Amino acid sequence: MLRLLYMKKHYLFALAALCLHACSDASDNGQDQEQATIASETGQPAPLPADVIYVTKPLINGKLYSQPSFEASSIAYFDTTQQLYILDTTHAMFAQARIQQDTSTYTGFVPKTILPEQQ
Repeated sequence: MLRLLYMKKHYLFALAALCLHACSDASDNGQDQEQATIASETGQPAPLPADVIYVTKPLINGKLYSQPSFEASSIAYFDTTQQLYILDTTHAMFAQARIQQDTSTYTGFVPKTILPEQQ
């Protein structure tokens, strides 16, 4: 009987800890959703991550390369509907970019010639 009471206390403690953990994770996600909701209601774009210079869509389909070279291996393929998060434009021919496909995020290099001109 005493052992059963001891097990119930541990079960209740574990259940409470699990609920608290789930609530703390949801609050981080809720803050992101709140910013997106505010942005959509005001008509302003959502804020970009700190390392992103700008977001664009490519003019043509292309490849995300592992190095700033056309001979480098391709990390991912993208089309004209894919958003590219541009991180660095200091290279003469390539821009460092991040793309999100399904649940994966890839960072690599895209040729500057496939990106629309920035004003």
